[in-house]
Amino acid sequence: MITLWILSIASIQITPDTATVGDPLSAVIKGEITDSLAIIMPDSFPDIVLLDSLVREGDSLARVRFSSFSIGAQLFQIRVREDTLKGAYFIKSVLTPENKGLSPIWGPYGFFNWHYLLWLLIIPFASFVGYLIKKRGKEEIFKEEPEKEPGKEALGNLAILEGKIDDWSWNKIYTALSYIARRYIERKEGIPAVEATTSELLRMLKREDTKGFKPLIQRFSRWDLIKFADKESSMEEFEGDLTTTRSVIENMKKEENDTLS
Repeated sequence: MITLWILSIASIQITPDTATVGDPLSAVIKGEITDSLAIIMPDSFPDIVLLDSLVREGDSLARVRFSSFSIGAQLFQIRVREDTLKGAYFIKSVLTPENKGLSPIWGPYGFFNWHYLLWLLIIPFASFVGYLIKKRGKEEIFKEEPEKEPGKEALGNLAILEGKIDDWSWNKIYTALSYIARRYIERKEGIPAVEATTSELLRMLKREDTKGFKPLIQRFSRWDLIKFADKESSMEEFEGDLTTTRSVIENMKKEENDTLS
């Protein structure tokens, strides 16, 4: 009789008995393991998330791994026939006392996490800031006039840029120069040259078989170093870049006129 009582469902133990939100825990059930053994899941999902299925390790031992996401004293419950076996454990918050209440902590399988919302807000905000910085690099003094012929617009903006050489840093000068050149290519060829990287732009122009831009494109890699790595330039280099840009625009205009005549 005593032996039968010992072999009946007698205990459930949670290891460790104290953990942090989302940490793995184990529930070990000792005693008679029956087919009616079932885990009682809390109503408020995901207070508990099962990491493994309930595994029977013989006639008197079963084990299941899980994580808990409700803070404080908790119970892991197993139903055996008509009885309920309860194992107690305690869950600590990952938040310190100073910042408790900033956001609820949910597990990886939860329906919602305030941190996801934070990222959804940060990403468009960062994109908007990047747009403003990019826009500021070319300044409002440059004119975007879709109704004007692309070469005429570009040459006008190059003249404005030349007048800023004594006031602007090399980074700002070449950011503007690169924008003017890329906008000219974009309007002339109908490709997204302003947003493309230099390597992407090279591939696009190669597909279009446009060789007239080659003297200009060859300079883009050095311009990128000045724009993104603050590499220094010189007045002699800038004048050469300005002359090359003007020359490409004027030659393309001349070829266009020759084709029409």
